Amino acid sequence: MDIILAHRQIDFDALASMVAAQKIYPNSVLVMDGKPSVFVQDFLALSRDQLRFRRAQDINLEEVSRVILVDTHELHRVGFLGEKVAKLPGVEVEIYDHHPYAGKLKQGMVIEPVGACATLLVEKLAEMGLPLSSFEATLIAIGIYDDTGSLLFDNTTVRDVHAVAYLLEQGANLGVISKNLRRPLTEEQKELLQQLLDQGQTEVFDGLPVYISYAEIEEYVGGLALLAHRVGELEGADTWFLLVKMENRVYIVGRSRGRGLPVNGLVQLFGGAGHERAASATIKDAKLSEILKELRSAIRTRAKRPHLVRDIMSFPVKTVSPETRLGEVEQILLRYGHTGVPVTEGQNIIGIISRRDVDKAIKHGLQHAPVKGFMTTRVATVDVEAPWDEVQRLMIQHDIGRLPVVEEGNLVGIVSRSDVLRLVHGGSVPIEAQLARERSAAVRQDILDLIGRLPEEVRSLLEAVRDTAGEEECSVYLVGGFVRDLLLSVPTQDLDFVVEGSGGQFAQALMRRIPNGKLTHHVKFGTAQIIFPDGSHLDIASTRWEHYSFPGALPQVEESCLRDDLFRRDFTVNSMAICLNAERFGELVDYYGGRQDLQQRKIRFLHNISFIDDPTRMLRAIRFAERYKFNFAKETLDALHTAIETGVLSKLSVERFTEEIMLIFKEMNYLAMGQCLVQSGLFKAWFGEELAWNFDLDDAEVSLDWSLNMRWLVSVSKMETNQIQRLLERVSLNKSLRDETNAFVHLRESLQEPLTLSEMDRLLNKAPKRVVLALARDERFNKRIRECLEAGQRIKMSLDGKALIQMGVKQGPEIGEILDQVRMAWLEGRISSSEEEQGMARQWVNNRR
Repeated sequence: MDIILAHRQIDFDALASMVAAQKIYPNSVLVMDGKPSVFVQDFLALSRDQLRFRRAQDINLEEVSRVILVDTHELHRVGFLGEKVAKLPGVEVEIYDHHPYAGKLKQGMVIEPVGACATLLVEKLAEMGLPLSSFEATLIAIGIYDDTGSLLFDNTTVRDVHAVAYLLEQGANLGVISKNLRRPLTEEQKELLQQLLDQGQTEVFDGLPVYISYAEIEEYVGGLALLAHRVGELEGADTWFLLVKMENRVYIVGRSRGRGLPVNGLVQLFGGAGHERAASATIKDAKLSEILKELRSAIRTRAKRPHLVRDIMSFPVKTVSPETRLGEVEQILLRYGHTGVPVTEGQNIIGIISRRDVDKAIKHGLQHAPVKGFMTTRVATVDVEAPWDEVQRLMIQHDIGRLPVVEEGNLVGIVSRSDVLRLVHGGSVPIEAQLARERSAAVRQDILDLIGRLPEEVRSLLEAVRDTAGEEECSVYLVGGFVRDLLLSVPTQDLDFVVEGSGGQFAQALMRRIPNGKLTHHVKFGTAQIIFPDGSHLDIASTRWEHYSFPGALPQVEESCLRDDLFRRDFTVNSMAICLNAERFGELVDYYGGRQDLQQRKIRFLHNISFIDDPTRMLRAIRFAERYKFNFAKETLDALHTAIETGVLSKLSVERFTEEIMLIFKEMNYLAMGQCLVQSGLFKAWFGEELAWNFDLDDAEVSLDWSLNMRWLVSVSKMETNQIQRLLERVSLNKSLRDETNAFVHLRESLQEPLTLSEMDRLLNKAPKRVVLALARDERFNKRIRECLEAGQRIKMSLDGKALIQMGVKQGPEIGEILDQVRMAWLEGRISSSEEEQGMARQWVNNRR
């Protein structure tokens, strides 16, 4: 006999999981071993005919061959029947659970981190194609909604949402679900809730606030999980614990919003279980005061310092003096994308000026006025050691988007709304005083494993950089495309390093370890390059900030911090860094969510005017998206179309546009990239009209081995001559490619005339081979070109100028004329052997005498 069991205090998720399991195991028996929650009891009172449970004491253990255990992975949590079954030899146990499990999964165990256990069973039901009645679908949906707070708890996953959608398709009744979830508190629950609110308080453990409340009542009152939810709503805590003594037991309920402590680790100390964000325990015959003391002690040992303002602030801060003219302030705000800038005298902040106030003043012609007359002097600031949620409170209270950060009265940084939002919504945020780093040991080990698979020469180079960083006492990072491709396990040769310090000085020091390189400095951009004999190179730069005087301009460079250096890059997937210092070798620095976008296969820009600053980023966005088969983030795609429509491409030089286009023609997937350039309207915006580009994906296989010139010629092959001429005016091709494009046009026009075979041969022999191959793909000329080329293959001509001189022909144009005649005879099939060739030549020589 198969029996289905859940934990003793059956809630709706456990009940739903049991019912779903019985659909999967149709010959199984539902067994109630414990006391359901009061709300489940009410539900069962009306649904007993649909749900036939047997009592634990009515089960003959000798008949049990298999146990299906749901919503827990521990048989001892089931009750006395579970404890007895655990001791029986030969009984098979299958488990479906969503609570954390530290052991090794065995066959028959499905334990996965979803919001509700019922979700796991729904997925299996859908996979097996088992239909549900409206009653069954409704009950199972109640279980998922109940355990995920109607899909609003932090532990909710996408899988839970999909499961609910499936149940609605199966006929789940939202009205019934709502009625069972919107339960008013009983009088006993209201009294208990009041006690918990009266006796609760927020206690701070090493800077981490935790709300703790307790109560003691004689009779058991159900629904403690519901009360915990209500307390969390009313108190707004990130972590909270409720301890209630009822009858002879102390019940602990812990909750976390994800930014606080993982509560399951704490309740496990008391024999409980659960998730990081929701867990509970029951202790028999214990004193409430002693449990409270033990809980506080456990929290104290596990509390981690919360994110402080210094962890999320930006530095150094761009400031202006009181005498700075408003026109200059406007340029600074535009250049750095700020919404305001502090006004300082020395290190003391005396005011702040917002973009809104600057705009108003300039509209009135006051661009030459000093900022001191328009700045706000009552400045809200935040201390560098304050917790991050103090920033959130101040921003809401004062309705401001940027807060200056002070230390002992001196300005040391600034924190913005975006910094807070990254923290609130789980983006990449700093966890140390100086840098935002993703310090997960697993991620770092993954990176070390990937580095270990690199070629020996690359690993040796990274080790040389590591050792040089130690000698120079500076921080060095591997950045950009190499990091992106390393995480994607894609072979790459781009090696870019940034140094927190002097990149030039570091490059000179590195040269002592790699003496076979040649060092070149680029003082204007603060970069250095080491070129190796085989033509490969590596780039080294100081961390820097770039700004653009106008759209499409080359960037102007200022020294800055790593965070700003990464922010100046084009896309999040290119804005990650790997630390190469010995103590942190392999550590990922990811301020802007690049790793997440890699995992989600998204191309996302770093700020809203990215394409305005540098329009070539639009072409790079398309190149990266099609190279890696990524999708555009919605806001990035919208911004790309907006940038095209606003005409920023007109600010771009022909040389820079051509450089990006040629990079696309070098890509394996250039055909798809070309189609995207056409479909997006980018090509039309640049060239001024729709051109007949040929990016036929059917050519994908044959085009892989084509040279760049061949790809280009085939791509323009369907354009009319006047279109190609206008095209050439808008690109800056090298001489070879420009000459071949013109040769293509000339040969195509010539082939449109009626030509003899010999005339065709002369034309094809004069044209570059790639031009001929490109034209041969045109169905108008394919047959004639093929016939001419096939005829040319029949030529076995051995006669040359030297042989003609021996026959008595004088040096001069006559030799060329005779050789042309002989070649035409071969081509037209009038001769087919060397003997005939010699005879024809002698006859022509004799006739000319």
